[in-house]
Amino acid sequence: MKKNTFLFSCALLALGGPCARAAEKMNVIFLDICSTRADHFGTYGYNRDTTPNMDSFGKSGAVFENAMSEGSWCLPSYASLLTGHVPEVHGLYTNLPAGKLPSFETTLAAELGQAGYKTALFSGGVFLLPEWGLTKGFDNYTNAFSTANPNRIPAPFQDNLQGVLGWVRQNKSAEKPFFLFATIDDLHTPYHSEDPDKYDPGYEGIVHDPDILGVPFSRAYNGQEAGYPEGMKKKVEEFKSDPRHLKHMIAHYDASLNSVDKQIGAFMDKMREMGMDKNTVFIISADHGELLGEKGLINHTESLYEPVTHVPLLVKDPSNPASHGKRLKQLVQRIDLMPTILEMAGVSQYGLGLQGTSFVPLLKNPQAPWREYAFARSRRNIPFMKGKDAMIDERIVRDNCWKLHHYLYKTSWELYDICSDPLETTDLAATRPEITARLAFQLLKNLEETRPHQPGPPDGLTRTLIEKPPAPKN
Repeated sequence: MKKNTFLFSCALLALGGPCARAAEKMNVIFLDICSTRADHFGTYGYNRDTTPNMDSFGKSGAVFENAMSEGSWCLPSYASLLTGHVPEVHGLYTNLPAGKLPSFETTLAAELGQAGYKTALFSGGVFLLPEWGLTKGFDNYTNAFSTANPNRIPAPFQDNLQGVLGWVRQNKSAEKPFFLFATIDDLHTPYHSEDPDKYDPGYEGIVHDPDILGVPFSRAYNGQEAGYPEGMKKKVEEFKSDPRHLKHMIAHYDASLNSVDKQIGAFMDKMREMGMDKNTVFIISADHGELLGEKGLINHTESLYEPVTHVPLLVKDPSNPASHGKRLKQLVQRIDLMPTILEMAGVSQYGLGLQGTSFVPLLKNPQAPWREYAFARSRRNIPFMKGKDAMIDERIVRDNCWKLHHYLYKTSWELYDICSDPLETTDLAATRPEITARLAFQLLKNLEETRPHQPGPPDGLTRTLIEKPPAPKN
């Protein structure tokens, strides 16, 4: 009798009955917040109530505690997400010049589109303009960024919000499932916020000067020799003269994060009103983080320290309730998101040569086998520095607790115990040479496996260094 009842129910497929709904592919909505460090979220242990809505979202889904960006700035991170390839392969990790996505690369949107998905991209940032090639495969493309803006300041999410909601309304009942990728660029400098003094009321000081939250100021603060107006160094001196100013910059950043959290909370309320929480995978993450004075640096482009590489990753899949409430410690990266989303959508990865790994098995079983090491790289020319300091060519490798930095053009190393020293204040390369050598070997192995040029160690990274890394230079 049960079998006959089941067959009768499934005969309703053609009429759009319950089996039809069960057979539907999941929609995917991905919200990617620019310049967002994980350690300023409540769910990652922050002491300010900056993210109550995203914290609640994380409790109802899965929280990845050790998600890592592939690079220190937007372009390589977006490219790794949308291609499933590391920067050495997709090529968009240097500004010498930055170039365009190679024609041989497919994208997540293109693969989903071929499998019958509708796809849409909404952004407010310069690095998702069509000229970079990352809009490939998106049926609908909207970018609120103004190319007339000389400072390349991203547009806030509010400029795209109604368009995003309208697109979801239009497609929520369509025959085809959809993939929506929306970037939220408010946390990129100058840290858009409805109430910038929320966490430091009464402050009156130089951070209220619009120059302080701009890229030219960060160049001067970080020691570049040019690339900013005359007089900016004096503003840096004033800023550094009193710790209250850095404290307020951090408070302003947190206020911007809180504004984003409110927008995401309101967005999720709208999704529930539309019934999207029943048939849609929601992912919240970030392209990279932000330095707020750590290591004497601000902004994000000049290093791969934890405030830059450690990003939030929150996933809620209504088809996998066993994953809800889970906190996962495995090292996941941006390259893992394309294979994960394809698997969630039931789309084959055959022949794509993806370098990431789907973490769907982890969502089903947190004890499933997983990688031991994760990697990131940053290759940027700093046009206002001289000599070797003008080139940042940095690689990192980390396991659960140890993280090794290697600077190719300086042949220097830094080693940190992330578990006890998450802000990387104490370099242990000289005192723990056995760990330095182990991680250096993994870094060399990864470089030889992933880079598309001639085999063998690149300049500055030789087997001699692997076997006997030098002591860090003071």
